[in-house]
Amino acid sequence: MGLLRHRLLHVRIGLVLGSLDVSLCPCGSLPVVTFQEIWNRSFCRPLEQLVDVITEFPNEVEYIFRPSCVSLQRCGGCCGDEGLRCVPVETSTVTMQLLKIKPSGEAPYVEMAFTEHKRCECRPRQDLMKSGRRRSKGRGKRRQNKKRRKDCELCGTPRR
Repeated sequence: MGLLRHRLLHVRIGLVLGSLDVSLCPCGSLPVVTFQEIWNRSFCRPLEQLVDVITEFPNEVEYIFRPSCVSLQRCGGCCGDEGLRCVPVETSTVTMQLLKIKPSGEAPYVEMAFTEHKRCECRPRQDLMKSGRRRSKGRGKRRQNKKRRKDCELCGTPRR
């Protein structure tokens, strides 16, 4: 019974990992996903994501949409550097038919346009470029706080 269960587990793992490049671990029994396969699957690229309709259309909050989220291709994945982020460089519009349920109970089909990401690249983060300037300002604020504390010690009033 144990051997049969062990073989069934291998068959199930094989079905799940069938599209992956796998090898056996040194112990010879468990499959290992190779580094190259992990790298290829994790790098910045368009990935299927479920996107909330209300997030895409915030001016439509008084309605209920069915389905409430849609499957879209959006940039995702890793860039390998904290200074970079995965962003779309090519997009397209896809029109989808949804049910738009109104407060009156009426529920017509409507066509709504969503943006899909076709091509993604790792680009410098804008917020990190700006934060470099903030660091120097932050040091100045610390110096000012130290000066204020000294001034406060003279009069005895505690300052923050």
